[in-house]
Amino acid sequence: MNDTLLPNVTSFLKSISPFNQLPDEVLDAIASEASILYLAAQDSLPIEPESKHYLYILRSGEVEQRNPDGSLRSRLGTKDIFGFSLHQSQDHPSYRVNALKNSLLYRFNYTELLRAVADYPRVSEQLALSANQRLNSSINVKFSGEKSLFFQKISTVASHNIVVAPSAMSIKEVAYQMRHEHACSCCVIVDQEQLQGMVTDKDMTKRVVALGVDTSQPISTIMTRSPHTIAQDELVLSAMQMMMQYQIQNIPVLNDQQQVMGVITPQQLVHKHSIQAVFLIEKITHCQSLDELEKQAVERQAIFEAMAESDLPGQVIGQVMSLIYDTFTQQLLGMAETVFGKPPCDYVWIAAGSHARKEIHLASDQDNALILDDTATESDQMFFHHVAMYVCKGLDQCGYAVCSGRFMATVARWCQRVEIWQHYYRKWAKNPEYEMLLNLTVYLDIRPIYGNQALFEKVDQYRLQQVTHNHKLMAALVRNTLRTRPPLGIFNHVVLEKNGANQNKLNIKRSAIGCLVDLARIYTLYEGGDPLNTEERIQFAKDQGVINEQSALDLLGTYQFINQLRYSHHLKCLRNGEPVSNYLDPNQFGSFDRQHLKDAFRIISGFQDAIKMKFGC
Repeated sequence: MNDTLLPNVTSFLKSISPFNQLPDEVLDAIASEASILYLAAQDSLPIEPESKHYLYILRSGEVEQRNPDGSLRSRLGTKDIFGFSLHQSQDHPSYRVNALKNSLLYRFNYTELLRAVADYPRVSEQLALSANQRLNSSINVKFSGEKSLFFQKISTVASHNIVVAPSAMSIKEVAYQMRHEHACSCCVIVDQEQLQGMVTDKDMTKRVVALGVDTSQPISTIMTRSPHTIAQDELVLSAMQMMMQYQIQNIPVLNDQQQVMGVITPQQLVHKHSIQAVFLIEKITHCQSLDELEKQAVERQAIFEAMAESDLPGQVIGQVMSLIYDTFTQQLLGMAETVFGKPPCDYVWIAAGSHARKEIHLASDQDNALILDDTATESDQMFFHHVAMYVCKGLDQCGYAVCSGRFMATVARWCQRVEIWQHYYRKWAKNPEYEMLLNLTVYLDIRPIYGNQALFEKVDQYRLQQVTHNHKLMAALVRNTLRTRPPLGIFNHVVLEKNGANQNKLNIKRSAIGCLVDLARIYTLYEGGDPLNTEERIQFAKDQGVINEQSALDLLGTYQFINQLRYSHHLKCLRNGEPVSNYLDPNQFGSFDRQHLKDAFRIISGFQDAIKMKFGC
């Protein structure tokens, strides 16, 4: 390169991430190896020999990338980065680059560039050949301080020091093992690897010693049957919520095969980590009025801000916010029963949509419903209508806005007996027309919050039966999700909202998150899977062989990156005193942020094309 041009190239690189993280001497060395290319409008970038791999940076102008079939891959503008290889590979199918305007480009030998930045891992990761690796390099995850314990998985803190005994073992033998063999406070009762019950040292005192029970009797006579359990992949915070909600102190931890792998207790947490369990969740459970509950909404926002500032994984933030949402709902339902009296029949309150998936954020609204016992009368339904009005109004006061589509238990249609809900799923699954499909899409993801879980299981099992291997339904769901395609063009030209207050903004929920949620849901439901969380669904699809490992990594990396982008935007809204929204201003993105987004959009678009072919849409 002409030495007179070197300062100009170096200065330009300093304005672009990740090059702005490099010292001047490294930038000078990189700039000195740059080639300068000029493309007139309508010109195409020459295809280099397969042995050559280049990275290009657009200094000025506009270009577009076209796939071999002529479809748009991406449109790029000033400071956008592309290339790595224009040749066929798993991550980068061959494509052509055409200039839309007169364009000036800097070209760098990709292999030499990686050597130049080898001592700077953060930079080299963001220049990786794999789009998934580039996205992952932009995801910041921090776990620090004592409070981080509550955002870790149960499996990391569960105690394995626990007595496991068959139901026929005598009370005396179990007590001996608890006291002398393991020196622990509880025993789980297991027959044929399935949990039957649990006994604690307090049970021994209250149910055996105090009542003078013959200790030669089997332990099954005094055990707590069907105890509350928790999965090993749940957050420690979930266990704390369960302890407070049900006033229990010993929770068996189950692995993926529903086998006991340990136990978690509050004493153990305090002993190991010197933490006092004083949380918003506990405060909510002690509220006795709507006014008291409403005051807790401010702390809910503070907790979100703390998590977002700590760059916790999006899945963790969603789970914690969902736990708080659950607790608000459960407390309101308990208060409603006090106000209106004992329910006339069994019922269960369910969450739907993102709340059911445990993907809640500060802008989430209400999606809920009521399932009533089949004995419910019209009079009973009127009782539950009043309960629903009380709860939904209370949630609105606590910051959970009413659903604009009215998918709430206050609507008579969504407060029905088990048999009616089963009829709904049967009708939706057999005739996936637009209105029915919209209803089904909302209530495809459901989770029990409060009440008789057996009623929920009847409906949920029927739901799964109706959707599993239902090709007609899945094809309809695919066509529905293909109505929204991720933007592949230059942000300030053709891909943004065009009307209303959010004109020229990027709707990250509709353009990306919704697409990923739909893809994971379709993959999972077609195979009869019951995971709800999007990341868990992607993992399920990989485990079932529906997608390969690389595809799962691409989907997970994309989803995690997009979610972190959304949560960072929500945090910025709060700091600026603005309403929390999903509309992002592209003018706030740096060049590499745009590059990451384009990587993410291309990955989503590719999976949309693949699922379209799979279901023949």
